[in-house]
Amino acid sequence: MSNLRLFIGVALSPSLTERISPIMDRLASELPFRKWTHPEDLHVTLHFLGDTPEDRVEAVAKAMEDIAANTEPMDLRLTEPGTFGPPAAPRILWLGLTEPSRQGGLARLQAELAPKLAEAGCRLEDRPFRAHLTLARQGGAGCTRAAIAAAWQTAAPEAAAKPLEWTADRVTLFLSHLGKRPSYEKRREFPFRRS
Repeated sequence: MSNLRLFIGVALSPSLTERISPIMDRLASELPFRKWTHPEDLHVTLHFLGDTPEDRVEAVAKAMEDIAANTEPMDLRLTEPGTFGPPAAPRILWLGLTEPSRQGGLARLQAELAPKLAEAGCRLEDRPFRAHLTLARQGGAGCTRAAIAAAWQTAAPEAAAKPLEWTADRVTLFLSHLGKRPSYEKRREFPFRRS
């Protein structure tokens, strides 16, 4: 039986992906990160499951379906960029997230999924949850915080006037295809409860 490289996340809306794609192109022309996320792969990771036996997928899906059915849609807004890793050579360039109308919905969703996924036999990461949208990886010299802030001001001036936001209305089980672009396939989607 084969394993599938899986993770659970929240995808961006198509309209927001269209808005972010040219911003990323402008950032990529100014910041020397080696690997930029394909726009179709943009998402917010809730849980990385890694190599998962195929016969466990239905249990994972059932856990996701149960939690999604009791989760209300949430408004999410992207904020200014930040990095993970050493300031002189950051590993990851990301955009932060806020929830303008209801605070904590995304963190609550992530936390409620955890015990159900553990029951389904998944080994979850120990790292604390920090909601973000990964734009690029493997930064080198020239990827300082000051350079990133300056590039953001140039690349996304419209974000101040018209925030980069969307309503998340589903949770998605993604399948990762290493070495392909785009890399992530939406394997299953579970809509949130309608008010």
